[in-house]
Amino acid sequence: MAPLINTINYNPSHSSVNLAGTYKKHEEHSHKHVKKNVDARVKFAAIGGSVLFTAAYLFALAKYAKKGSFKIFDMFNIDFENMFKVMGLATSAVAGGLFGGLAADKKENRHPKLKEAVHQFLGNVVTPISIVGVAGQQIKKRNLSRANEIIMSGLAAIAGVGAGVTGGNWLASKVNKFIFKENDDRRLSVKDFGIHVDDLLTVAALTPIGDSIKGFISKALPAIFLICGYEAGTKSASDKRKD
Repeated sequence: MAPLINTINYNPSHSSVNLAGTYKKHEEHSHKHVKKNVDARVKFAAIGGSVLFTAAYLFALAKYAKKGSFKIFDMFNIDFENMFKVMGLATSAVAGGLFGGLAADKKENRHPKLKEAVHQFLGNVVTPISIVGVAGQQIKKRNLSRANEIIMSGLAAIAGVGAGVTGGNWLASKVNKFIFKENDDRRLSVKDFGIHVDDLLTVAALTPIGDSIKGFISKALPAIFLICGYEAGTKSASDKRKD
């Protein structure tokens, strides 16, 4: 009886295709893994830098204001009734997030971070806080009743945020276009308006609402402004939202 012979059609090209496909999948997986690690490092550096700069600013304010012996907890009991103190706090958070992100990320993402920092500084810090702060001071000078002062301050905060964020980001776009020689038509997001709880708190600090609430405001503002620093430090060229 003749032996049975199993014939196998061997095609070298099939093996090559499978090997190439496997290598491509492995390469894509490795690329995603590396990108994920880089993104995590940048996010950590941005929030870490923002926290570090904010803590340094709080320490400097507390050290300057304290006449007697200094305690570390004095950093968390700072009075933010002055709009310039609030502006300094926000600037520290943005600068820290920017420096942290620049140090941890690739060179190609430097311009997006710098442009976002300008937007955070002008659009989300200087312009709205200035409008709200000046309005709050004028309202306080008029010696209104407590109820009217709170109502007028609330209206000023809402109007100031709307005008300040819109006008500030328009100004930031013009500044970025002048510096980087390219269009900078950045679309406002809900987040840009959402973080302006700080402006409402700043106005609340100027009204007769009691020391307990003002103490809460002093502790809440530094944490809220970390959002601005994080946004500046994590901005990249691949972001879908326009710069």
